[in-house]
Amino acid sequence: MITIIMSSTISGASRLSAALLRAGKLALLLSLCLGAGFAAAAGTGVTRARYVMGTVCEITARGPGAGPGVEAAFGELERWDRLLSLYKEDSEASRMNREAAKAPFPASPGLWEAVSAALEMARRSEGSFDPTLQPRGYLQVRLEPVGRTVRFMKAGLRLDFGGIGKGLALDHAVRRLRAHGVSEALLNFGGQVSALGAWTVESAAGPLAVKDASVSTSGYGERPGHIISPLTGRPVRGPDATVIAPTGAEADAWSTALYVTGGRLPPAFAACSLCTYVNKGEHK
Repeated sequence: MITIIMSSTISGASRLSAALLRAGKLALLLSLCLGAGFAAAAGTGVTRARYVMGTVCEITARGPGAGPGVEAAFGELERWDRLLSLYKEDSEASRMNREAAKAPFPASPGLWEAVSAALEMARRSEGSFDPTLQPRGYLQVRLEPVGRTVRFMKAGLRLDFGGIGKGLALDHAVRRLRAHGVSEALLNFGGQVSALGAWTVESAAGPLAVKDASVSTSGYGERPGHIISPLTGRPVRGPDATVIAPTGAEADAWSTALYVTGGRLPPAFAACSLCTYVNKGEHK
């Protein structure tokens, strides 16, 4: 089940992240408070923070392998950053964007997973989430499973993983924590939180009970104007969208899609639960 919450603001950060923010390492992007669940864990587990993917990720973990697990999780986040970042000219995603319109591009397993997930979410959201940032541009991307190649059928096309890459990275980080015997963990990654075990996350809509799920917020307050509607080609400004989903990738992509549409649900949401709306802004 996926729960969607629309609200005007969801903001906050833990003390550790706030200290890093004051140090000038990033703009205020954290849009979820960690609340009571974090307070309970802070004294009994391991809490570490690191700057990755252009923001601060803070991980709190409990379990016999908490220390090594947290380090492995950060290693996974950094691996996905190297893979998908478009700010790195030598990343595989950057090379794909340069070459896939000329010839089929052979993708690594990680890039193949990212492209496949992004295109699937584009289909499910009917293009309100679209990694090409163009109207129905996702239909111009061809995947060949036999050779695991990606081909752009239109010149000038490119894929941007900004609306799903962080969620994918969180999913793999959670798997690394589990592999190290971690029974409970909370990963606060900018505007997105993933929970291993049961935690309470505070939001403007009230406390959110989250268990083995991810919470993602998309909104104007993250970086004003940074979310471009693939339907209109213009920056989106409206009430924030928060989505709770079983995976980080789904939460990340659906929060972007729901922010773009102002909460209008596509047919793929027929089996999901619309929890509550707190609309204090006007969607434009």
